[in-house]
Amino acid sequence: MAYKPYFKWVKSWAMIALLIVAHSANAEPSPNRVIILGTKHNGNKLVTVRSMLQIIKRINPDIILLEFDSTSIKNCTINKVWGAKTAEFLGIWNNPIEYRAARKFKEIKDSVCLAPFDIYIPNRKSYISYTQLMEKSHQETLLRVSNEGLLNAGDANDFNRYTDINNAFLGLLDSSLIRMNSAGLTDTIQTIIYQEKHAIRRITMNYPALQPFSNWYNAQVDFWDERSEAINKKILKDLNANSNKTILIITGLLHKSDIETYLKRKELASLCRLIPLQEALANPPVADF
Repeated sequence: MAYKPYFKWVKSWAMIALLIVAHSANAEPSPNRVIILGTKHNGNKLVTVRSMLQIIKRINPDIILLEFDSTSIKNCTINKVWGAKTAEFLGIWNNPIEYRAARKFKEIKDSVCLAPFDIYIPNRKSYISYTQLMEKSHQETLLRVSNEGLLNAGDANDFNRYTDINNAFLGLLDSSLIRMNSAGLTDTIQTIIYQEKHAIRRITMNYPALQPFSNWYNAQVDFWDERSEAINKKILKDLNANSNKTILIITGLLHKSDIETYLKRKELASLCRLIPLQEALANPPVADF
């Protein structure tokens, strides 16, 4: 009968189609395209909401990961606070640059998902204010001890080396976002963090004038490691949940090197392809907004 070969042909193609679907379902996911944008949270003359928004628009991400916790961002949106924009305009409420720029981009491209990657810190604003005060006092005391010639030769050399590279880094915080994220800065940041964990910790522990800072400094260094580990785990979770997406991670500049080093691990190659900011801006995707 004539219909039998036709039936067999249809059946064969149906089986091939099922095999293709099954293969696609089991295929490895396409890596996400990940760009890390290091920033200065409170901005400067060049780092503004407008300049950051321009960069975000050129990258046109599907997902923006922000250095906030889940109390600030839920369901891909920054929680609305009545009067926030007016308070920001009047200078009463100084929300971070990235917070405001990401919120504006969400208004332009509603499909973008804003997500937090930081840990919860109780009384976050008070914690930041206290930390900044302690860091300033600690640095001033370190400098005084050094200027009075109280450091031994080895510690003096380590402190001077740290001061030189740290001052150069702080100078970058007054530059543009493009310069802040220049290639090679990762090594500088890693050197600063290494010196703070070892040389500066040792000096703080060993000199009487610095003893009042010893417990605080030890706790800060340990907390940095705990926080970095938690941040990386959260980013990994987001990478696993997505495939073939453009993900922009906006973070304080000092966190950038830890995140970048983590994402360069060989075992994460199937989940993400790290793209330098300059490359992402040179080859922007077609905007869909």
